[in-house]
Amino acid sequence: MKVIFNGDDFGLTSGVNRGIIRSFREGLLTSASIIAVGEAAQEAISLAKDTPGLDTGLHLTLCDERPLLRPRDLSSIIPSGGRFPSRNHLLKTILAGRIDCREVEAEWRAQAEAVLDGGIRISHLDSHQFVHLFPGLLRVCLKIARTYGIPFVRAAMVGPASLNAGLRRLLQWTGLAFWSRFYASPRLASSVRTIPSMGFLRAGGRLTREALLRALERLPSRTSAAAVEVMLHPGTGDAHTLYTYRHWGYDWKKDLDLLTDPALKEELARRGIQTTSFGEAP
Repeated sequence: MKVIFNGDDFGLTSGVNRGIIRSFREGLLTSASIIAVGEAAQEAISLAKDTPGLDTGLHLTLCDERPLLRPRDLSSIIPSGGRFPSRNHLLKTILAGRIDCREVEAEWRAQAEAVLDGGIRISHLDSHQFVHLFPGLLRVCLKIARTYGIPFVRAAMVGPASLNAGLRRLLQWTGLAFWSRFYASPRLASSVRTIPSMGFLRAGGRLTREALLRALERLPSRTSAAAVEVMLHPGTGDAHTLYTYRHWGYDWKKDLDLLTDPALKEELARRGIQTTSFGEAP
């Protein structure tokens, strides 16, 4: 089996950017997804250009952060204020039939072009809070992938269930895993390439070396895919990121430590598990 270690939120803050670059240069990270609306997105684009071998994707965003387009041009998404709504509010808007997918497409095109205009080749698409798999938004995501020739889209979620992150997170994972398997994945598979993804349940520093190795050992019985993506959120644990996103409850430094852990690298090699990237995926 091959594993893609992907760093989400590249561009969120400078501390996250430093953690991702260090995870690539000193550890197991092979790819990262740029959040084009992040406060340090331009820095991330520059770092990606200056870091040969780092595979780069786009982290589509439609909740929590500020849009690239003017909020008044996204009135069905942002009814007031200057920021995207929460994921739960966004989902309620979608289910109520009040979302204008033309606005979603315009914003996501702007995010893709911001990265492409920086000279970055986009190898894969995923999203902040998995919103690209939401009803209606999946179709827009596929259109973005086709328009810009992006071969991979994050889809099915794999890995064992766990209460490690609490009951609420487990319920979110259960619903998302069911939706991605029976609705999203079949539609994606007919249009783009997909690789199973794990890490949602233990996001933000909750994934340990032991838990990761156990999960990888069990994966062959859960999927026939030749490769799997492990999504992580490495960062330096700087004060600015910790304060600004304190409501997430993340420990970015723990993911950095995991990716740069020599013992993990040795254990993967001992088990015959190789790292790869979306650009090199079978």
